[in-house]
Amino acid sequence: MERWSGKIALVTGASAGIGAAITQELAKAGVKVFGLARRVEKIEELKKKAGNVKGEIIPLKGDVAKEEEILAAFKVIKEKFGKIHILVNNAGIGRVALLSGEL
Repeated sequence: MERWSGKIALVTGASAGIGAAITQELAKAGVKVFGLARRVEKIEELKKKAGNVKGEIIPLKGDVAKEEEILAAFKVIKEKFGKIHILVNNAGIGRVALLSGEL
């Protein structure tokens, strides 16, 4: 993990579960991590809980189902750091549908 120290990451779905765990571990390894989620307050709590880490957790509000929110998040990252070295697409979009029109 040391090779990633000082790099910039974006983790989607960073507010809970696997996304939160990945965000924490990357920050501990010295990565500046943008945690993207609909519930940005959860990422802010995660940042407080992580305490002093080698890297940084930067909360970003965004819903991967809304293109304008994704574009806005990338704009913030570009303005702050210029690029992303690591992308973890942890969030997904759930759709409930039948495979056929019959039940």
